[in-house]
Amino acid sequence: MIKTNKIFTKIFIVMFFAILFFSILFSIYYITNQKNEILKSMEQEAKTMAKVIVYSISDAIVLNDKAFIVEFNNEFISQHELLDTIIISKIDKEYFYIKKDSWTYNNSLNDEIKVLEKKEPSSIIIKDSSSKSNTFHYSYPMIFSGMTWGYVHLGFSLQEYDKKISSMYVSFFIFFIVLLFITFLLSFYVAKNLSRPIISLNDIANKISDGNLDLRSTYKSHDEIGQLSKTFNAMISKIQSSQKLLKESYEKLEDRVEERTIELHEANRQLKDKTYELEILNKNLDNKVKEEVAKSVKQEALLIQQSRFVAMGEMLGNIAHQWRQPLSLISTVASGIKLEKEMGVSSEKKEIESLEMLINTSKYLSNTIEDFRNFFKPNKKEEAFFIPSKVEQSLDLVSASLKFHHIKVEKIINKNCKVVGFPNEFAQAVLNILSNAKDVLVERKIDKPLIKIRVYQEDNQIHLEIEDNAGGIKKDIMNKIFDPYFTTKHQSQGTGIGLYMSKMIIENNMNGTLSVKNAENGAVFTITLEV
Repeated sequence: MIKTNKIFTKIFIVMFFAILFFSILFSIYYITNQKNEILKSMEQEAKTMAKVIVYSISDAIVLNDKAFIVEFNNEFISQHELLDTIIISKIDKEYFYIKKDSWTYNNSLNDEIKVLEKKEPSSIIIKDSSSKSNTFHYSYPMIFSGMTWGYVHLGFSLQEYDKKISSMYVSFFIFFIVLLFITFLLSFYVAKNLSRPIISLNDIANKISDGNLDLRSTYKSHDEIGQLSKTFNAMISKIQSSQKLLKESYEKLEDRVEERTIELHEANRQLKDKTYELEILNKNLDNKVKEEVAKSVKQEALLIQQSRFVAMGEMLGNIAHQWRQPLSLISTVASGIKLEKEMGVSSEKKEIESLEMLINTSKYLSNTIEDFRNFFKPNKKEEAFFIPSKVEQSLDLVSASLKFHHIKVEKIINKNCKVVGFPNEFAQAVLNILSNAKDVLVERKIDKPLIKIRVYQEDNQIHLEIEDNAGGIKKDIMNKIFDPYFTTKHQSQGTGIGLYMSKMIIENNMNGTLSVKNAENGAVFTITLEV
């Protein structure tokens, strides 16, 4: 039962591999450390031999006694079994190669060995080219009286080193087998003791889940599992009590459900009645919404028509101002011709000049009517137009009124600003803003009234700014300035739809924006359009 239990298996596997993992880490560390210790012992032995050789041949090196150098090292290498080669490297690039059965003299040194020639002793394991086996090579500097005279290179066979390593590996393998067995037993013991109380609690829980609430855990200890066992038993007792209460509640619930069912039937009946009333109300509401939408559309159309009538009224006033001087001129010229005829002082030349003046003035009046007619002709489709030309057109229609009230106009206009839209509607929006500025300047009796007009382009946007010096807009009405029928003028002077219609034209028809803000001396209306 324990061996096939999942929690036992998990604990066993975790314990087994954890102990095994750390044991292997320790073994690897131990083997590596032992290898290093063996190499250190070889370095120490090589250092001792090198010191003996350097001490013995120091005079021969200084006196360049080559025979003594070869004779001493031949005898020295024959007395040390593990020593394979001795190389005496002099600073003048003379090299003595001494082996157990021969010696040679050469003018060159292997590069792998030459890199070891340093101020401090050094060692390396390299492959011998002749024996094709690894060799421990040790280099020791020959320093006499503070001067470096050369180096002693000692080559050792690694047979003894390999034997020690092999022996160590065999010992490690035996240790590893024993370790596996001990780890298995230890993991089994720990997993068994840890999982037994949990398995016992799990068996009791399974039996309780089948309906047997009389079982209790018998496990007792002072650890967390013992506390869990006590808590488990207390929980079972509470479940028994709760089950009893639940049974009693269930019996009461049946009676309550029956009562609630009767109430629910009554509520459903009332809900059906309310639903029927709501359906009738929705039908009436839908008809009411359609009626209000139709009224709103009709009111919007009337509002647009009213805006055009107001603008036409403004234009009639402007035409009256523009026609006053030409009509006076026509009357004066006609009276002059009649008077000259009566007095007999008329001449053909004077009559022709007077008639030409009357013709030119009549043309001026005709052109004014044509401009008025074209201005209110609605555009059927979008077309490209230059903003400055439409600004000038709007100014022409209101110029007479501006001159009558002594209002000065300053213009800074980029004439190349061109957009696509409805030119007549745009001109009407500009005219509404100009008329509004004129009315405010007149109403407030501004000294030296002024309207500034700026047209410029930034990136892909064209801006038209119309600024007056009438003192600006009060903060409490700034958000209402574009509302329909909102006006600060007397009822006889304005309807409050001019600025509303201008915003509708710019934002709905031209896909632009119309905004207002206060400047230093007055208000600035800004129209922004995409190029």
